[in-house]
Amino acid sequence: MSLTKHQKINVLFVLFLALSMGAIDTFLRWRRNYQSPSSVMARCLCLWQPDQMAETDNQLTLIHQLDSPSPADRWTAARILSRTGCLQAVPFLIRAMADDRGTGRTCIMAQSLGILSDSRAVHALIKAMDHPSNEDLRVCAAAALGRIGDTRAIEPLIEGFRANRVNFSALKALGQIGSPHAEVFLKSIVHNSPRSMDVVIARDALKDINIRRKHNDSHYLQSLLNTNRGQKRRWIVELLARNGQIEAIEILSKLLGDDSEDTEIRGIAAAGLVLRGTNSFTLLHKLTASQSRQTHDLAQAAIVRIEMNTTTTETYPLTGRLNDELTLRDSARRCVQFQLGNL
Repeated sequence: MSLTKHQKINVLFVLFLALSMGAIDTFLRWRRNYQSPSSVMARCLCLWQPDQMAETDNQLTLIHQLDSPSPADRWTAARILSRTGCLQAVPFLIRAMADDRGTGRTCIMAQSLGILSDSRAVHALIKAMDHPSNEDLRVCAAAALGRIGDTRAIEPLIEGFRANRVNFSALKALGQIGSPHAEVFLKSIVHNSPRSMDVVIARDALKDINIRRKHNDSHYLQSLLNTNRGQKRRWIVELLARNGQIEAIEILSKLLGDDSEDTEIRGIAAAGLVLRGTNSFTLLHKLTASQSRQTHDLAQAAIVRIEMNTTTTETYPLTGRLNDELTLRDSARRCVQFQLGNL
């Protein structure tokens, strides 16, 4: 069957549109995969070890930006401040979360408070779970409470679930908090809920409780890496990175040196090696000899950061002040710049 001229034009347009969308999707996936592992490592360290020079000019500017008349500027500031571990921003993020008209998408403020994991935000997040119309905010507030892990949130989360205000996010948060009371409630859902999805989520939350109980068992966490993917696997690597066990060094170094591994995972592994200080030096120096440019650069960046941390620790008690304040301020500024490059 032959096509008319008009139909041919439509077909060509559809093909062009499909090719364009495919090219855009390919570029976005390339951009996510191309992000520097070193910047991922820096982001984790800025969060896990907030810089003592937190009140840099850049961070103060970002705090003021939370009052910007542009909602997009507020969202950008919130994301950067949370990922650089700026605890000074907590009261300002709480205020922005309560400002529906000025901020819009206040769920971003709740997410940022969860990343900072400061207990000062618990009351405001509990209140946000009762928002009468903003479902996104309720869900993000529940997730943030789970990340903070404060037991004061258990009853409000249970009430929010029973009232059908937060549903699955409440069950997941209870699993992250992992108290005995939360465990009892989750087991009741598994045995009594008529909704199959509730049962599935509750069972997964109970598994999270068990994982948290064994967060210092590096070999147990390693065994879970083979059976989990996505966000759960990333969370397990974070537990490995942050548990402080020397036994995890070899596991983390293998993750860092695996070129087939996700960039985010490798950055987290490098951050975990930095947290273990000079105990990681031997394996990191071996990784600098890798033929992979990414592995070499990431291992080298970790070594430099350990050396910087060691020098700061040694000089601070002797002088009673930071000898190289300008260098540390520049380091904090670089943390902010890393965030700008990874939004």
